[in-house]
Amino acid sequence: MSTLLAGLAYHRAGHASNICLAQWEGSRDWAPMRQRLMMLNTLRSGLRQTLTERGLLEVVTPVTVLSPGGEPHLEAVAVELHPFGKGSRTAHLRTSPEVWHKKLISRGSGAIFEIAPCLRDGEGGPWHDLEFEMVEWYRPGARLDDLMDDLQALLDKLFELGGQRTAPQIQRYKVAELFHRGVGIELDPSSTTTEFHQQLAATGLHCADDDTWDDAFFRAWISRVEPELAKLGAVVVERYPASQAAMARLCQDDQRFCARFELYVDGLELANAFDELTDGQEQRRRFDSWQQTRRQLGHEPYRADDSFFVAVDRLPATVGIALGLDRLIGLCMGARNLAEVRAFRLCDLLER
Repeated sequence: MSTLLAGLAYHRAGHASNICLAQWEGSRDWAPMRQRLMMLNTLRSGLRQTLTERGLLEVVTPVTVLSPGGEPHLEAVAVELHPFGKGSRTAHLRTSPEVWHKKLISRGSGAIFEIAPCLRDGEGGPWHDLEFEMVEWYRPGARLDDLMDDLQALLDKLFELGGQRTAPQIQRYKVAELFHRGVGIELDPSSTTTEFHQQLAATGLHCADDDTWDDAFFRAWISRVEPELAKLGAVVVERYPASQAAMARLCQDDQRFCARFELYVDGLELANAFDELTDGQEQRRRFDSWQQTRRQLGHEPYRADDSFFVAVDRLPATVGIALGLDRLIGLCMGARNLAEVRAFRLCDLLER
């Protein structure tokens, strides 16, 4: 490139863009967006710094998977791909990077994290979008307590950077404890569905005739327990019923419950953590059960990815967590919904 052309390129790409940027920053319409993007960048940088300093390695994995994790109520969007010189192949946009991360850990990656764009069909609401960012990380050889320490470190750092309020300190509660407090009964996951319905009815909470045990649980949880969580600040809720284990181990001391926790802040669910299942045969059994549930619900079942079950079998003892980054950033910014966080919401774009 000649010196003259280089100078013109510099003027166009540099000087001209600086003029445009100054115009944007001085504009009533553009300045708030610029400020929002700068804050998003600051908070993402703080998250990366915190997790990296705590010994996690950032990775990037594909946005498509041959088979989603398989949980029945997560809707993965199917895409048809055409590799050059080959026939078409159906894949799915990931609902989380979990499948890839477990394959990496099974090959010796060690502790890893990813800021992962994900997509789940059928989502909606003030704090939901079809497309969102998830931070997911895994720690081989660690405990769920270590993930709670990670979460507190992230809250401390990001709330400080957000500048809106002091970071809340995490409190811990068992699901059964909160259920007793909010609903007024002792939670026994070994009870029959009929017994559970009758217990709830005695408290004035009536279930539909076709409600499963888990349907009844969530009916009570959403109406009686979650409203109280908003008053408790940052809350880790642990030891969910075994029927809600997903990809978590069962608790060794009481297999009616599973080694899993969720984090709520101001009543908003932010994160979901597992002491990960490391039994490939059990993972396959759960996957097959989820596909049967999908058929009963009238949804297309997902095909199995046998290499994933092999990877699960090769996992060392591992804990893992998925955190909704958009939601966490929103709380740190003092936002009231995702529309005040994300520059573009897929739900809004599709309504036009």
